[in-house]
Amino acid sequence: MPRQKKQRLKERSDGRYKCVYNGRQFYGATSEEALAKREEYKRQEATGEVLREVNLTVSAYAKKWLPLHKADVSPKCYRDYKKQLEALTAVIGDMKIHTVTVDDAAAVWIHFAGYSASTIHRAKMLYVALFDSAIENDLCRKNPFRGRFAQPPKGTTGSHRCITDEEKRLILTTSHRVQLAALIMLYAGLRRGEVLALTHDDIDLDANTIIISKAVRFVGNQPVTVAPKTAAGVRLVPIFSTIRPYLKNAPERILSAQKGGEMTDTAFRRAWDSYLHALSVSAGHPVSIRPHDLRHTYCTMLRDAGVDMKQAMLWMGHSDEKMILHVYDHINEKRTQNSVSQVEKLLEKVQNEVQPPPIITILPDTTEEKSISVSDSDSEGHAFESHRAYQRKS
Repeated sequence: MPRQKKQRLKERSDGRYKCVYNGRQFYGATSEEALAKREEYKRQEATGEVLREVNLTVSAYAKKWLPLHKADVSPKCYRDYKKQLEALTAVIGDMKIHTVTVDDAAAVWIHFAGYSASTIHRAKMLYVALFDSAIENDLCRKNPFRGRFAQPPKGTTGSHRCITDEEKRLILTTSHRVQLAALIMLYAGLRRGEVLALTHDDIDLDANTIIISKAVRFVGNQPVTVAPKTAAGVRLVPIFSTIRPYLKNAPERILSAQKGGEMTDTAFRRAWDSYLHALSVSAGHPVSIRPHDLRHTYCTMLRDAGVDMKQAMLWMGHSDEKMILHVYDHINEKRTQNSVSQVEKLLEKVQNEVQPPPIITILPDTTEEKSISVSDSDSEGHAFESHRAYQRKS
């Protein structure tokens, strides 16, 4: 078999060498280097390692990817995803997607300094999903947002709070058209969207329960009634005695626009601001409460009362206890004091059940011998006879 002639490339005017394969160009400082790059590409092509598209930018792929993979989420969630992708593309949008490194991912996270932990967590899930999808489509080989050195900042926590006892008293005593909705959020744990969708028919005073089967979401400014976002959101919540009197004359819709019908997002915000003003007048000082603070307070009240975790999950509409433990449940001074008191009672009970051992003391006597004294009077004679016997033997 004749030996194949070794291929040689012509040197270009710029001093480099070039060869072409399937429309792709390979350059090298020498003829051998350019040919080696071509052969490596052929090998990758044969083993499936070749990227399908090498000029695709992060911005171009993100713009195409979001409508395909996140089309079924709520409009608000979709807008949040768009903002998070805009933060990503502002830093690495012009880069080829297969060239993004762990250091580039770390540069993206600088934008999120000072953001809440939940916002950062959602952004990370989105970015990881974006690059995982790119890998599956043969557009890149590694996911830079999974790198050990590309971890996001921890973010701030505890943006919502439990309201104080004084604020609870104000909500119970300050009349306003938003008062009933606030009471239901505080003492039944409903979300804002759930109380906006609540009607008189959802309140069963005979069974002493509130039925939650729908919620209001806003598309732009307009309300849309939808099913709860998870199966756990459909639930029955008990009516506690604190709010039962307020529910007896509940209107057809618990919270409606001034002219009737569902409230827009703007109308709700104005009504809530008006309610805070009324609370502030009653208190004699500014009062600032967010609607979701009331749900946090409800969860903490359940935990303070010792409600079983699974029962709390059912009433809160959660399928995972982590949401309650890490987000909604706030340890407060009252629960800490109760915990200390319970431990003290347990220790006191144990201490009373344990009999102290007899006390034995050794006292010197006049003969410079050691005498023994036992606290138990019935044992004193026996101890003395034993001592006399010891002296006789000596």
